[in-house]
Amino acid sequence: MLKDVVDLTSQDFSKAVNTIPDIFKLGKDETPNAMNVKFNFDGSMQKRFGTNTKNTVSLSQSSGTIGVTTAGWASFDFWAGNSAPRWYMVAAGTAVWASSDLGVSFVRVATGRTQTYQYFERSKNILVMTTDAQDPVLYWPGSAGTFASLLNISAPLAKYCVNFQGFNILLNTDTRKRGFFYEDENSQLTGDWGDSFDIPSSADDEVTNPLILSNKLFVSTRYKTYAISFVGGNPDWAFREVKSWGFVPRAVDKINYGELGEIAVGLDWFRRIRIFDGLEDRIISDNVENDNGMCDFATNKISYAGSGLIVSFGKTDERELVFKLGVAIGENSSQVTHFLCLNGRTKALYPYDYIRSGLMTMCMAESGNRRYLMAVDQSGWIHMMDSGNLDRNTFAVDDVLDSPLLYEKSPSQSSKSSKIDMFFSVNSAGRVVYQDRVDFSNAFTTRQNIQITSGGKIQHYESIDIPSTQNTYQYRLTSSSATTIPWQLNRVDYFLQGLGIGREQLR
Repeated sequence: MLKDVVDLTSQDFSKAVNTIPDIFKLGKDETPNAMNVKFNFDGSMQKRFGTNTKNTVSLSQSSGTIGVTTAGWASFDFWAGNSAPRWYMVAAGTAVWASSDLGVSFVRVATGRTQTYQYFERSKNILVMTTDAQDPVLYWPGSAGTFASLLNISAPLAKYCVNFQGFNILLNTDTRKRGFFYEDENSQLTGDWGDSFDIPSSADDEVTNPLILSNKLFVSTRYKTYAISFVGGNPDWAFREVKSWGFVPRAVDKINYGELGEIAVGLDWFRRIRIFDGLEDRIISDNVENDNGMCDFATNKISYAGSGLIVSFGKTDERELVFKLGVAIGENSSQVTHFLCLNGRTKALYPYDYIRSGLMTMCMAESGNRRYLMAVDQSGWIHMMDSGNLDRNTFAVDDVLDSPLLYEKSPSQSSKSSKIDMFFSVNSAGRVVYQDRVDFSNAFTTRQNIQITSGGKIQHYESIDIPSTQNTYQYRLTSSSATTIPWQLNRVDYFLQGLGIGREQLR
């Protein structure tokens, strides 16, 4: 007689992947291994979508380009106002490009930029351009047929730019790594840029991120985070140290995070994910920091070499409320290989694999009153994220979802399994492979191929017989690259009967 149903529904995987080595500490709402699987706010799970390439000719192959051997140094959604068009901006090679059709075609608006990571910022009605190499600061008015110009001969050569409370602020200059230079936005093109101060950290420190949160300005360095406010008079600005850590460059963004509302989330220099509300912070990456030997991803695998920590990037998909952090996994990795995704509604953390895509930067861009998450790779291809079945229209999305170890009360207790029932969305289509393993086996066995069809139903129901007796049970879902629409799993019921202490554990 079946006496237990292990209900894995609705809220089951709201905590998503957990890579701690102690597999017995996983809850039924966590998985020890997941890749390319979305954990939705309603508790369902599904294979992630692929990416569609927008441009027919990459920026590195466009005729007439100058020095475009790499791309993806920066991207930005810019509108100058009035009757000006909305532009999708991309830094590629030594040039800056603008597209009015969401990445299908581009015009060049700037040249002479160092091939390194760059930054765009809207200051009043102009686009300001800075670089990691501290090239001359340029501005572009956002008008078709115009070219970028030097912002101001008096402006310092800076890495970062932020507009705050009517000031254009340039940070981390070629002579002052902790420098904070500011000019009224109304005189940013003509003023003397003569006002400045230094962030009061150690001499070897440098500014790594400016961030506006809750109408307050925060400046992150390698070692500290400061709150800065305009007070007027002499001095004009007041600052105070609020945290003894800083965010990695480009690896922080804002997200609506559960009951906390809008907060900052990003990667610190210890390879931990932190959330910060302007006063308090919390480390939220405990579940994904360690290598459990089953999941390809763990934050302690993030590379310190090459691009690793130095050029990781983070961006929030504002449609899905998911923060996506691009990192390089592997000791010698020098390009972004994976995204770590944080769902702001469920607080679930889960990884995506983009090893073959080489994505380098992302931004939300608008077209036709709709906003899309766009990405650029190092070859100059523009990708619309989560819009297709294949990555780059070519590569299959290899998905895997492992359940936690399932048992009744203890893994020492032998159980008789009867069946497992799964309920898929009828919007899914294609073949899903169901595999399982028992008694801590290190190999999965294919038990059933599930062909998902609608057939006039509101759910696709699949009941899988599990005749074996075991102490622990674990299943895995993967799918065919021919899956027309990624599968979506809405509910799992696992039926079993306890039979007493297992002999295997008593030996």
